[in-house]
Amino acid sequence: MSERYRTDYDGEFVITSNTIKDGKKVQEREWIDNPIENQHISGCAVVIGHGQSRHNTKLHGKFNLKNNIEKHAGWHLGRKRLQSYGTEGCWKEMQCDFYIEYNPEKLAEIREQKYSEKVTVYSNARNCISNPGEFYLVPYGERGNSVTIAAWLACFDGHKEVYLVGVDGTNEDESVNQKKINELANIITTYPSVNFIYVSDGKLAPDDWRQNRNFVQWKYGQFVSHCDI
Repeated sequence: MSERYRTDYDGEFVITSNTIKDGKKVQEREWIDNPIENQHISGCAVVIGHGQSRHNTKLHGKFNLKNNIEKHAGWHLGRKRLQSYGTEGCWKEMQCDFYIEYNPEKLAEIREQKYSEKVTVYSNARNCISNPGEFYLVPYGERGNSVTIAAWLACFDGHKEVYLVGVDGTNEDESVNQKKINELANIITTYPSVNFIYVSDGKLAPDDWRQNRNFVQWKYGQFVSHCDI
């Protein structure tokens, strides 16, 4: 992944079809403008996953996303207001600012529940073309796990503090997913001016993340106090 920012992004061409004509491949392309001007005050974002570190906390048992993140005011004049980048099913628990999903079946459920009418839902070009006007294209066609893309988008939008809640580098069954770990490690090194804060009351972050100078681990009490949740 490259260090890129929305301030430099006007949009991009997307391939809509490939055909063979006279023995040559012919591509049809469509220009998609950048439809989002992300205005934020605090420069703080939270990336939300399903990891076990969100379910075992000393403060609340399971960290309540709706009460603590969706309804978060962010102290005086919103100076610590968190923009939320949701993944891995958290849309069922709260209304995020942005949500990332690639699975067509899950996107169909999101559409049926009219969630995408209230929230900016990102996906890939194929899903955006199949559902015109419903979802938003991940800029530059960046690829990776949904959590990885959520973290990248937070950096792309110019946030300087990115909190990782339930982002453990694991699969749904809590087994280690080294690909996830490697992808996020790449983002941490790609954006050295961004501070990444992993929130957990027990589970240690992967070594590949902790070795970076712009990465720290906080307990939920520190997170709640610092962001005035």
